[in-house]
Amino acid sequence: MLDTPLRLSPLHEAIEGLRPTWGELHHMPVASRFADATNERAQAEKLALCDASALPRTTLKGPGAADVLRGVDVPAAIFGVTVFDHGGLVARTGAAELFVEDGPGGGTVASLTSALDHGPAGVYEVPRQDASLLLSGTQAAEVLLETCGYDFRQPAGQLVMTRVAGVSCAVLARRLNGIRAFQLWLDGTYGVYLWETLLEIVREARGDVVGLAVFYPELAN
Repeated sequence: MLDTPLRLSPLHEAIEGLRPTWGELHHMPVASRFADATNERAQAEKLALCDASALPRTTLKGPGAADVLRGVDVPAAIFGVTVFDHGGLVARTGAAELFVEDGPGGGTVASLTSALDHGPAGVYEVPRQDASLLLSGTQAAEVLLETCGYDFRQPAGQLVMTRVAGVSCAVLARRLNGIRAFQLWLDGTYGVYLWETLLEIVREARGDVVGLAVFYPELAN
């Protein structure tokens, strides 16, 4: 783990007690593994929970927000999503609002400050400190069915705003490193509560925690 991390996940204390192998991502300690790679992948493909809070993210607001993301196919429809080659994404969360998240190797979020200096007037950035979870595997939709009113067994190809165990979340069905997963974003102050609630359900179904490296293998290097 970093000696003096610049950032900590909202879930850090809850995860620290599970004794992961720590790595570092964008100046935040990240649980890269809890077991060997083969066992972690098998677990992730069945049912697993992972902390993805270290991925940088931000919101762009203003009528010219899409113009700041030069070269990006920004979705036109509300809640539409475009996935970047490096695993990041941009989602339209309003007529003049975009949510942007980087993958481990992406630099889109970091480059936005400079881009805004030379971008259209009236566009501004709202940094995000969300907790983000990955709920993966063939049983993941069943766990969500227990905890929210939206049926993810037929996942939409867009961002879904719903409540999971009473917590307001944005949820997106994804495929990361060939593994089907749902990514959840939520207010960091509710992160530990939702993590512990979902982990209890996951473990009752013989799932477990996994590290972020199973979804982004470059973190294992």
